Amino acid sequence: MPRHPISSRVGNAAYGLQALSDALSDRGISDRRLLQLSQLRSLTGVLTQTQRLALLRAASALSDDPEMALEAGSRQRISHFGVYGYALATSSTMGQAIDFGREHMELAGAVLRITYHRDGDVAIFRSHNPRSLGKLLPFVAEFWRSSMVALMSEILEAPFPSLAMYFPYPAPGHAQLYRKYFDCPVHFDAELMEWHFDARVLEAPCPNANVLTANVCQDFCERIVSGGEQGTPLQRDLRGMMLASAGRRLKSAEAATALGLSQRSLFRMLAAEGTSFQQLLDETYRSIAQEYLENTSLAVEDIAFRCGFGDGSNFRKAFLRWTGMSPAAWRCEISSNFANKRERGLAR
Repeated sequence: MPRHPISSRVGNAAYGLQALSDALSDRGISDRRLLQLSQLRSLTGVLTQTQRLALLRAASALSDDPEMALEAGSRQRISHFGVYGYALATSSTMGQAIDFGREHMELAGAVLRITYHRDGDVAIFRSHNPRSLGKLLPFVAEFWRSSMVALMSEILEAPFPSLAMYFPYPAPGHAQLYRKYFDCPVHFDAELMEWHFDARVLEAPCPNANVLTANVCQDFCERIVSGGEQGTPLQRDLRGMMLASAGRRLKSAEAATALGLSQRSLFRMLAAEGTSFQQLLDETYRSIAQEYLENTSLAVEDIAFRCGFGDGSNFRKAFLRWTGMSPAAWRCEISSNFANKRERGLAR
């Protein structure tokens, strides 16, 4: 039976570890070796802390390049974090993105508990009990901090305003590289492991803000964390791409290329999972369309365009096929149900 290439390729199911995989690959170390050394035959769903640590420990052992973890983290892109990344990028402000991100830190691949607080104009991320990682701490700290700086900078589409980095271990031999990747003062042998940044960035708008898309992405993340999202890693990867390409319909050939598959292989693997590319596309665009119909007063033609349809007629036909109702009837029913609930609330 065809299997998702996650069995020999680290993908979005690993939430952020694709950048590490790419850095190792450039150094001649295959994903298969990484998975073998970590004693993982395949990766499914959200990784447990044990699985993430096993992969990080294997990566650390496989490369003797002291810059590897820092450089790997700097490669991070929004797409490496799947729907979680798109949920952050489409938030209204950086503050909202950070709030959602820290509430779902397990989707970022964090292996330590992270808290956040403000001290005047300084915002602070604190990593708790870092010494529990033992000798693996420097590698994890370098990769995770570099990853988050890269991710936040891509969301902001500008350098993220870090003020200082604090690490609770002695300066390594390559300490001078930290300043290169973090562009701020770096302190070693610190009592606490913290990342300080300018709190004013919290008010900055996200350049790709889209409230409706953010709602769909965040709801999807909630279902992943709660266990309510039962799709396979392949299906979650595809939904993430579809959500990211809202406004233009993602083509199956484009998606297959992004996943390193042929179009035929993609179709065969989805069929083995009991679904199809078109079915996933319909489910994703239906969610986006319903968000627009329920939460905006946009005309149906405008919603059709934002959902990647060339005209309102094709969108109406698709929506009728998805829900058994026309867009106008669905919006009317939603409004009626809301009005009835409000009247019952007032009556009480």
